[in-house]
Amino acid sequence: MAAPNLTLAFTCGLGQALGMVIYIHMSAATESAITIDAQPGHSLAQAIWLSGRVPPLPLCGGLGRCGRCRVRFVSPAPPPLPVEEAYFSPAELAAGWRLACRRQVPKDRTTLTLELVPEHLAFPKDQTHEKEVPGTPGIPNAVPLPELVLAVDLGTTSVYWRALQAGNGVMVAQGHSLNPQCGAGADVMSRLTVARTPEGCHALARLVQVLLRHILNNLEAQGLGCVTQICLAANTAMTDIFCEKPVDGLCVAPYTLTYKGNETVKMPHLPPVFLPPLPAPFVGGDVSAGVAFLLTKALPRPFVLADMGTNGELALLTCENQLWLTSVPLGPAMEGIGPECGQMAGPGVVTAFTLGPSGLNAVLHPDSLPKAAHTVLGISATGYLSLLAILLRAGLLDGMGHFVTAPPMPLARRLAQGLAQSKDGSSLRLALPHGLWLSSADVEDMLKVKAAFAMALEALLSHAGLAASDLAVLCLAGAMGEHVAPDDLITLGFVPPALGQRIRAVGNTSLAGACRLALHRKERAHIADLCDHARLLCLVDTPDFQNVYLRHMRLGA
Repeated sequence: MAAPNLTLAFTCGLGQALGMVIYIHMSAATESAITIDAQPGHSLAQAIWLSGRVPPLPLCGGLGRCGRCRVRFVSPAPPPLPVEEAYFSPAELAAGWRLACRRQVPKDRTTLTLELVPEHLAFPKDQTHEKEVPGTPGIPNAVPLPELVLAVDLGTTSVYWRALQAGNGVMVAQGHSLNPQCGAGADVMSRLTVARTPEGCHALARLVQVLLRHILNNLEAQGLGCVTQICLAANTAMTDIFCEKPVDGLCVAPYTLTYKGNETVKMPHLPPVFLPPLPAPFVGGDVSAGVAFLLTKALPRPFVLADMGTNGELALLTCENQLWLTSVPLGPAMEGIGPECGQMAGPGVVTAFTLGPSGLNAVLHPDSLPKAAHTVLGISATGYLSLLAILLRAGLLDGMGHFVTAPPMPLARRLAQGLAQSKDGSSLRLALPHGLWLSSADVEDMLKVKAAFAMALEALLSHAGLAASDLAVLCLAGAMGEHVAPDDLITLGFVPPALGQRIRAVGNTSLAGACRLALHRKERAHIADLCDHARLLCLVDTPDFQNVYLRHMRLGA
């Protein structure tokens, strides 16, 4: 199929550009087009993806590293920027390829024609699993549809949902997709930047509202049931944007919480939506819902719930029922976005590495096709952690995260033969299987993530008067907890060795907690009270913050 064309034309009046209409032709064989309103001066990437008319991509948000926003100027292309020269080959540049995140909707042209080539996504765009329920899908039931509740985990990168029968809690369907706001960037701060204007906030909120309405319509169309209530668990930024609340308090330090959640709100074209408590500026309803879920598991205390996403959120519950909270920005690298070969975990993505006599071996996601039939798309966050741990143990990386060009071990010396300068000469690259590579810039990004998380965990335990050996359980939430090897976290220094046998993968606690709070309304008051009396640790206010952070800027314990 031919690449989709984007034809951009101004809507002008009185000699002044008032806006731009983007015509998206999905193939050369069709005359139909999608129109998008855009404003000159906005980035082309945001104009395209925040329209909601083009399937979302996990973009790096203007870093110029992921390349997923690449477009080709059919008409004369502007001169390439240095970041574009580093990403594209000379032939691609000559053909007009540029990065949409670095290009603005122009003010001085009336027509602009682009080609947009959609990337194959490792992460499913929309994956739904249904359970057998009475009735025939697609055929109206003779009796009223069952009453359902919908639990939603609205993450910065992805959206997970589960539909349950209201009476007995039986799951009838569940699914996940990319957060349609991804076109605004991969991290929380990029979303907040867009949401600071009422127009931007409304555009982001509408994308999620349309997605939820689509889920509800599909449930009804399949005869599975009618959703009468939604419980939506999300971080503070995602919650504020969803409700179209002012986000200025989350944009500039000292950060302030302007909305505390713990209420049922009415949104356009949706049933009532319950929002779990938002206990702190960057510790949101996803964490409070997660704690609510873990309280039902009778875990030994003290325990820590750690969610390692674009924002690292940690909650410590002591034996005295005291809740301690802190958060730290980790960036999109924990979602597989930003590193040069980074990809979100999914079919065709490397999720781990092993080291054998023949060298490095890539382990693909379990849902991948046989290697001979599957294109290897990139490396997930857990794949990077696995790789760095192997290289550190082998001596090909030192504690500062630098490549060792002449390591002592023979196998490491053989691997070191794959080191070469990047195309622009700015960093070293290590050749990996399947044509992938690891750059020194990628190592630095992961090192920053390690330093931030290790510092946050250490500070949280210290302020609660606990040593690492006092902690009964370290609960790792989400995909990171399920797929990362605890030994890798210890080798790299994310967690102290004393916690090696106490790390437990607890799955998507945000979604599980949203299910609990949707079905068991009496539990809402308990988690709200716990959050009201929580103690918040602001890391940047701790003494000697910079020196402590720099101390953790080393690989290893």
